[in-house]
Amino acid sequence: MFSNFIYSQNLRLIGSIYDKETNQPIPYANIAVRNMPVGTCTNFYGDFVLNLPDSLSKGRLDISCIGFQSCSFQIDSLISSDTLYIELIPKKYQLADIVIIPGENDVATIMKKVISRIDNNYSGKKYYLEAFFRHRVFNHMKNDKTVRLTEAAISIHQDHTSNESKKVQVNEIRNSHNYAELSESVGQKLLYNVLGGDQNPVYKSMFIERLAQKKSLKRLTKSENFSASLTGVSLFDDIMVYIIDFKQVSWEFLFKKYNTTHTYTKYRYYINAKDFEIIKAESIYISHNPELRPFVKNDSIAGHDFIQFRKFDEKYYPAYVYFYGMIADMVSKNDKENFYNHEAELMVNEIATQRKDYERIKNRNAVRENKALWNLDFEYNPLFWESYNVLLEHPLNTQYKNDLEFEKPLNEQFNKKGNAKIRN
Repeated sequence: MFSNFIYSQNLRLIGSIYDKETNQPIPYANIAVRNMPVGTCTNFYGDFVLNLPDSLSKGRLDISCIGFQSCSFQIDSLISSDTLYIELIPKKYQLADIVIIPGENDVATIMKKVISRIDNNYSGKKYYLEAFFRHRVFNHMKNDKTVRLTEAAISIHQDHTSNESKKVQVNEIRNSHNYAELSESVGQKLLYNVLGGDQNPVYKSMFIERLAQKKSLKRLTKSENFSASLTGVSLFDDIMVYIIDFKQVSWEFLFKKYNTTHTYTKYRYYINAKDFEIIKAESIYISHNPELRPFVKNDSIAGHDFIQFRKFDEKYYPAYVYFYGMIADMVSKNDKENFYNHEAELMVNEIATQRKDYERIKNRNAVRENKALWNLDFEYNPLFWESYNVLLEHPLNTQYKNDLEFEKPLNEQFNKKGNAKIRN
């Protein structure tokens, strides 16, 4: 089904989504064919590409994003346009206008309803996701210069209840050269092992899904180390959305509790007020420690990942995952000139719920959780990438591309088997 779907696409919708009031691009907006398991998301710049078979030309394209009024179009009315320019109307509630009624819409009651309805909102059966994955490594000490890139078409076989049930298959992959400075230091190797060593960035990115699992939610809501508050109210698909923050106020070590000061974790949930489904979940690691300032984003964010869900056939499935932080997948130098950080995104293109589909991933085909992808031995297939439903017609930020092409064009870097270490 994977190869047939990719190569039988005849309709291509290319466009951008903007805020009608500010004319600013809208990142991570959901774009889906109504009642079909096919869709995409806009990237950080509000752009998207969606390839579809001719059979869906009479369907409808639904576009939605938290904080905006949703809209819908007949697909055949969009085909004649070379590039679509779609505006969404912002629509938000004011938190001051919301009356908090104990036992009805206070934080504790909302979270109890979320936990009680997880089995209804998420599929308890195994399902299968086709997705595009991009992993970028950059040097924080050199103006975030990109030093490595991986892009892959992957399949994920899992259910919502457990991280242990997840299997990942790489269908196609392309790697740039690795321009990170690698280290032979014993200390760096020990640090690498402490951080986990040989981590697969797909598994690392998808770990955020645990925030929407029943076991994790129960533990979080009962924890005395986090304070919960309703921090905002928004809109999604014309339904009110509660925004709830869990801020870390203390931590424990050797059975002793310590109050947090300048470094803490915050979990943020966007919750549909109608069915109490988690539309989006975020994990933000914040540090105001001056000593860490060269290594944090925007002077405070040291780590940030989130997951968005999309509804299909009355259940919610992962639609988009973003990761910013540390992934241990190489022994890199860490000194005054080198400090490497990682950014990854995973976009789900298709959902399959039938047993005959998800059984296509066998154990022998799965990529292990401790398998780094950047040096994976895999033949580059340019024909596939020419027709693949990627995020953008030219998917890379221009600066990222320029950073990597100082020696060779990316196409030449991709066109090799495996990916040997380039520099030590």
